[in-house]
Amino acid sequence: MKSNASNWFNIEPRQNKWLVDGLIPSDGYTALIGKPKAGKSTFLRSLIASIVKNKTFLGRSVEVPAGQGVVLYIHIDRKDSIEQVAEELRDVLKITEQEAQRIHIRTANAIPQGSSNRLEWLKKEALSITPHLIVIDILWAFTNAKNANDYKEVLDSINSMQDALESIDYNGSLLVTLHGRKATNPNDEADDVIGSTAQRGSFGTGIYLARDRNAGHYTIFSDQTIRDEVYGEIDKSVLLRRPDGSLELGALIRDLAKAEKLKKSEEDLQRLLDFIARHPMCKMDEIMGNLTMSRRFALALMKRAGDMVRSKGKGVSGDPLLYYVYGMEEGIGIDAQAAGIVQAEADALVEMLEKAQ
Repeated sequence: MKSNASNWFNIEPRQNKWLVDGLIPSDGYTALIGKPKAGKSTFLRSLIASIVKNKTFLGRSVEVPAGQGVVLYIHIDRKDSIEQVAEELRDVLKITEQEAQRIHIRTANAIPQGSSNRLEWLKKEALSITPHLIVIDILWAFTNAKNANDYKEVLDSINSMQDALESIDYNGSLLVTLHGRKATNPNDEADDVIGSTAQRGSFGTGIYLARDRNAGHYTIFSDQTIRDEVYGEIDKSVLLRRPDGSLELGALIRDLAKAEKLKKSEEDLQRLLDFIARHPMCKMDEIMGNLTMSRRFALALMKRAGDMVRSKGKGVSGDPLLYYVYGMEEGIGIDAQAAGIVQAEADALVEMLEKAQ
């Protein structure tokens, strides 16, 4: 974290070192941001278990020697009791009694009052424990900025904490949690931290969590100053939790949106084919009115159907275009034939979605 700028010309380029490969620097500052119930606590404890057990995290290696990972976990988020924390680490994440000796949990009653006293306490703890990771959950229960919207006050508060760790040559990683806003910025979700933008500017890595209740899943993305050439930043993805409590990245949100759009388009195509098959020689006005489609959209769907949808007529007054499904014949079997075409389209949709996964 600390470098000497007195002879800046001879400073060597930074060699990126990672606690979690390509995501969390081993000697940098990281913020974990999300609204309440967005999964921050689950993320933190899964990360802690990965460091202590030397297991992969989000499919990435943890760069700590096996059996040596040490964590200072400052748990001052009163939402979860220490009993809940202990239960998750022990019973879900399977931390053994021996491994527990390398997870040093500190709660609010162990932390002194007053900003300067807390910084001195933090330095002593870091010197005594020499952790690979310090977790402060949550930051604004630890620091003393009275107004989270005051840029200078927030910046000074965070800088004081970082300066305190640099003063003892702490070379580990610091991760803090922050709360997200009620609403999100559609143009830049990485700006959705409650309070001053000084928070975002003070941490080289931001990891953003959210819960999408309608879709029934959690999401994650990263905003990183320091990036790995192989991994880059995490594009917004589904965040999955395995039965053993470990986390993994799921599908990209943009891919899910494309698949949903494709599914809706295929459903519209099936409706169109079904209607024309059941109403051969129908006019465009009939299609538009019964299916609540614009002319432009209906024609686009017909183009996708290729030779399946054909027309008769010149499309002029007295001789309008009449649409029918090629191969369909009017008569007793019309419903069965139409159902067969619709099912064929459904099978094609399933195959297309499977290939897209």
